[in-house]
Amino acid sequence: MRAAVERGRKARRGAQVKLSDVAKKVGVSPITISRALRNPEIVSEDLRQTILRTVEEMGYIPNLAARALAGRHNGIIGVITPALHQHGFAGLMIGIEDCLRATEFRVQYSNTLHHADGEAGELKSVLTQKPAGVIIAGAESYRDLLPLIENAACPIAHIIDLSQEPTTLVVGLDHHAAGAEPTRFLLSRGYERIGFIGRGTDIRSRRRKEGYEAALREAGRFDPDLAIGGDEGSSTGLGRELFARLLQRVPDIDAVFAQSDDLALGVLIECAVRGISVPKDVGICGFNDLEFSAFTQPTLTTVQIARYDIGHRVADMLLRAIRDEPPGEGKVDCGFSIIPRGSTR
Repeated sequence: MRAAVERGRKARRGAQVKLSDVAKKVGVSPITISRALRNPEIVSEDLRQTILRTVEEMGYIPNLAARALAGRHNGIIGVITPALHQHGFAGLMIGIEDCLRATEFRVQYSNTLHHADGEAGELKSVLTQKPAGVIIAGAESYRDLLPLIENAACPIAHIIDLSQEPTTLVVGLDHHAAGAEPTRFLLSRGYERIGFIGRGTDIRSRRRKEGYEAALREAGRFDPDLAIGGDEGSSTGLGRELFARLLQRVPDIDAVFAQSDDLALGVLIECAVRGISVPKDVGICGFNDLEFSAFTQPTLTTVQIARYDIGHRVADMLLRAIRDEPPGEGKVDCGFSIIPRGSTR
């Protein structure tokens, strides 16, 4: 008896719903179902809703491998990022998905965790699946990626620091300027011994650090002891730890430019523990304008990046390229804004 029940369960698990089953239930041909799922705009709204409802009721799952063999691609947009685990990537992700949600494409993520030597391998892995397109959302190096990009059978779009190689299907910002301008802002508020706290191992952080150093050199206030970093990912605890170490090294520090709002929050907490007045004795500027930065006490001055807009625009660029439509702008600088709040004079 138990064996018979088990055989029945296995049979049910193996009874995969086919495209022809959905077509028979709706009363149309299998090719109509296939076309409607790939390009929903080609059928009437009533028929589209009937097909989608039947697909859901029957539990039909499209075979992406078969789709890729039968057509140009498998209907997937691959997104390769080094920072899926970081708060700042959420805005980009929502922008990408909002742009693609009403289309026939679905998103598949790959996380390199800032390992440059793994980027080419991740791109190869994605390309072997015959995706409709790929978004490289923050590559560390394009040296090994460029040959793959040049020979790819699908369009590839990029979110980059604008000093990097790609020149088409590009959205990004100048991270050197995004380090220099906040530093000049702190100088304009009367701060003189301005520290830099950040991980500093990826190209965006390195470019911002270079911008910070350039701005201090222009003002005649550069001191290498003012910059400190760590190998760990950005966190509030790391911000406290790095600021405490910086105070030991440079007791007269009077401002900090932190490479994330998480780090800046750690500096703010450490100041509160030590009885250091913010913004009178120490000014603090963060980066990313995460939601909590407007609700700390005092509120955090920060650098705002249009993360949602960047994600939406790069996905729109890629979508146009997949559909062989004019791309509009080939390279977009989304810039940044300094948001002055209570943590600076």
